Amino acid sequence: MKKSLALLLIVVLMMAAAGCTTSKQSAAPETVNFKAAALKGPTAVGMVKMMDSNPSMGENVKVEYVIEPSPDTLTAKLLTGEIEFATIPTNSAAILYNKGVAYKLVAMNTWGVMYVVSSDPAIKTWADLKGKSIDAATKGSAGDVVFRYLLSKNGIDPAKDVSLQYITSPVEQAQLAIAGKSTISVLPEPWVSTVLSKNPNLKVALDLQQEWKRINGADVQFAQTCLVVKKDFADQHPDIMARFLEEYAASIDWVNKNTTEAGALIVKHDIGIPADVAADAIPR
Repeated sequence: MKKSLALLLIVVLMMAAAGCTTSKQSAAPETVNFKAAALKGPTAVGMVKMMDSNPSMGENVKVEYVIEPSPDTLTAKLLTGEIEFATIPTNSAAILYNKGVAYKLVAMNTWGVMYVVSSDPAIKTWADLKGKSIDAATKGSAGDVVFRYLLSKNGIDPAKDVSLQYITSPVEQAQLAIAGKSTISVLPEPWVSTVLSKNPNLKVALDLQQEWKRINGADVQFAQTCLVVKKDFADQHPDIMARFLEEYAASIDWVNKNTTEAGALIVKHDIGIPADVAADAIPR
């Protein structure tokens, strides 16, 4: 997962911090409270150091970090404007944008970490998936969209040539794979590391990221999750936003370089991934 935990910042937003006026600087600093939310699971991993150390965002600025259990609950809070910053799947960000919800995308934070895991040694190429039953991510999720796209690019009609069995969550998918009830499953990290460690019959058969690069160019990656910020907050507090992005980038860098310690913090903050699994998955 290490290759995925990289932050691509939108530079123009960082530069907006220079917009503070002299009169504001001389006035007494206002009290600013805001919330930063992350989706429970891999999406929250990059923010875990920030959650633990709670770095300063400026004088009289307070941050509340929130872990949301599902995309639905987090999306609901974004729709009502309860959250200022949030890490969400890229398809969720697109849906919010199309609905006219006033949030800006400011960073891509998790790149492709999707794999086809199988107990069938015959599954070695994309063509080998034709005619098979495959446990897949939530229908319409970023992982589902990418997987169906890659199937199509390999001459496989997702609606006719394979049987996609949509599972409620990657946790349930992992449990089915570990129990031997799923022969082929499309899973993200860290669940890939989980199932490989618990069922020796399973192996990584296909790497969605590598296939994406093969089709679209060696340097092209697909983004799975991103960071969004409430537009009004970004416009009113560009300096705080810039500071938050700096600390977020530093948090991601720390996680990549300190996998064992990061695993311990992931457990401490109830992100839903065992420490040993997280430590193994981050380098992947």
